[in-house]
Amino acid sequence: MIQFYKIIFGLSLILATLSIGPGCRQNYVPTDEELADYGWVLFSQGDYVGARDWFRLSIDKDSTYMDGYCGIGWSNGKLGYADTAYQYLYLGKDLTYDDIRFPNHVNLPIDIVGGLVFASNAIGNDSLTIAYSQEFDFKQNEIQVDLGDGDFRWTLKETLFTSLGYDSKINSQDVRLAWSVAQYNSSQFIECVSNIRLIWEDADISGVFDPDISTVQGRNEIAKELEKLQLLLSS
Repeated sequence: MIQFYKIIFGLSLILATLSIGPGCRQNYVPTDEELADYGWVLFSQGDYVGARDWFRLSIDKDSTYMDGYCGIGWSNGKLGYADTAYQYLYLGKDLTYDDIRFPNHVNLPIDIVGGLVFASNAIGNDSLTIAYSQEFDFKQNEIQVDLGDGDFRWTLKETLFTSLGYDSKINSQDVRLAWSVAQYNSSQFIECVSNIRLIWEDADISGVFDPDISTVQGRNEIAKELEKLQLLLSS
């Protein structure tokens, strides 16, 4: 819970700053990280409008603050504004991640790419969804190598949200499902089936999935399985 207390302590100072009258002096100025961190607190509480506003404050303070763009993107995605979500996530993706200044945000680049997968899927661009999914997979493999842990699977803001007692239920399985749907829509049936099998493996689903992709019946079987997995992963 250490990170949680840090966020709340920072918030109390921010609110004190806002409440002090114009005739009073006070030296505390909230950092971009504190502004964005409280945005994630509001995000975890389902207040996506409030979260978006705090994230915007963080990039108003520092236009290069990567996590602010990440937060605005994810908040807009939750609000159903896929185009705006894509725009901010894309802007954030090209910024340089400062791992010395923000060592606790080590997975920030993959948080942004994961968001781009979902935003691309939401705007109906299968080519972009596939491209960002491939980039996501590459980044996840890099993290596995760095950690020496082949079982690592990405979860959105896992460290921060765990400290808040919140499970976003957004993880690498959801990315792979969006990837699979885009592959199906693009007639990449072999690749789609391979991804479905990987989802089964990660979700501990037993059995064999081996549809005949050369037949209409087999392709219908794939579509039905994708629908089942959407229901399973959204529960």
